[in-house]
Amino acid sequence: MKRIVKISHCVLTVCAFFFTSCATTTISDVWKDKTYTGKAEKIVVLMVARSPDLRNMFEGRFFAELRARGNEVLKSNTFIAFDELPDKELVKKKIKSTDADTLLISRLVSSKTIESYVSGQVHGVPNSYWGWGTYYEVLFIDYGYTGNIEVAYVETNLYDIKTEKLIWSGHSKTERSEGEQQLINTFIKKITKKLSSDGIIQ
Repeated sequence: MKRIVKISHCVLTVCAFFFTSCATTTISDVWKDKTYTGKAEKIVVLMVARSPDLRNMFEGRFFAELRARGNEVLKSNTFIAFDELPDKELVKKKIKSTDADTLLISRLVSSKTIESYVSGQVHGVPNSYWGWGTYYEVLFIDYGYTGNIEVAYVETNLYDIKTEKLIWSGHSKTERSEGEQQLINTFIKKITKKLSSDGIIQ
């Protein structure tokens, strides 16, 4: 019986590892200007973040993902300093001084930690594995476990730089339990994929 408990414990440990190592993003409340029929030619990416490092990380990943899809991209951190971001008019002036036509801007709306329960399972040992007396004529039971999941809600908007009109908007919810890099990669891949499927970018 002790070996059975150990095996069940190992199964739970593996399940917990995979559960905590993943991040999932869902996009909701998507809006697109139906009068916009073009495609973004050159995109400025700007992340409103709480620190320069986080901003740079976001913009760098956005840059790489958009470029990989064949889009021309410009990171705002290359010409707008972090401490200049609160100055709306200065930021607007610097963005309009570029030859870009669209601005992709993301901001964290809120974040929270929720408790999640993963239910257990009952595993019956197949007949082909029975043997050694009645030792393996048993059921392995995973009792389930609880864990905390951090959830980030992000708003992403795409604007026409010349007219300042909103072209596309989407709200996303990302669940993860590892570092910020995990959240960023999952979030950006899902957002760029949606923008592409909506015909806004390449």
